[in-house]
Amino acid sequence: MRALEDTIAALGAPVFVRALGAPSAPTAAIARWRHGAAVINVAPSNTIRLAMSLVDGRNARNRGAAPDDRARGGSVSIFSPMEGACVEVSGEADVVQLFLDQSHAEATLDAPFACPPLFDLRDDGMRSMIMRILVGSARRGPDDALMADEDLHALAVRIERHATGWRDRTEAPSALFRGGLAPAAFRRVEAMIEAALDKASSPTLAGMADAVGLSVTHFVRAFGQHTGNTPHKYVVRRRMDRAVSLLRVATIPIGDVTDKVGFSTPAHFVATFRAIMGVTPGAVRDALTG
Repeated sequence: MRALEDTIAALGAPVFVRALGAPSAPTAAIARWRHGAAVINVAPSNTIRLAMSLVDGRNARNRGAAPDDRARGGSVSIFSPMEGACVEVSGEADVVQLFLDQSHAEATLDAPFACPPLFDLRDDGMRSMIMRILVGSARRGPDDALMADEDLHALAVRIERHATGWRDRTEAPSALFRGGLAPAAFRRVEAMIEAALDKASSPTLAGMADAVGLSVTHFVRAFGQHTGNTPHKYVVRRRMDRAVSLLRVATIPIGDVTDKVGFSTPAHFVATFRAIMGVTPGAVRDALTG
């Protein structure tokens, strides 16, 4: 646990931190930081870090990487062990970070752990696991420790899948997003989605397809190849990212969150949130404001 504690301490004082695993020998920890603009340097260690932004929008970038290498609200970034990182944050930051001992991951995989730094992943399963661990560590119910242990094992497997996909793309870079949207085209579509969400509405398929010069049929296919989701599912997940950002504020009623993210009834919002995030909006609010 000493290595985990040292890594956490290097990031400054968290507003929330919990050790995970056996009390006598924790193998992981989850913590949350809130701060303003900053440049954060993290030294190499034997700790795998998963960082999930709770603030909706683009507010962090991996220094030294491509200009578009930014973390969006709801995205997960993986910082591999034995490699340092420098992250530049502009504006408000509210980040949950999960720390996993490298030896624990290797025991789960029964193989050496090797994963490059991966920034701004849109992995719904990974995001749900981190959210469940956060809620469970704050709630500490009778089954929360077991659920967290299962999720930690599943996260190690999921990280390895991303690492395998990265290695495959490195070996055959021409296959990356073959048939998908060009980066500039995807940015135009994302801008349309964000503008619609600001008005608690949705863009149309025809409008998005027209913005990138494709037929609706070709656009739906290219969007799916680029994101792994249909346009509708992607928009709904962006609504959930906004919902998490709003749930951080205890004074905003659930009914107002429902309206702001474009759902007609609280019941529909709660059911959709739970299906995607794995926990209820109320449980997330309790974890983030308790």
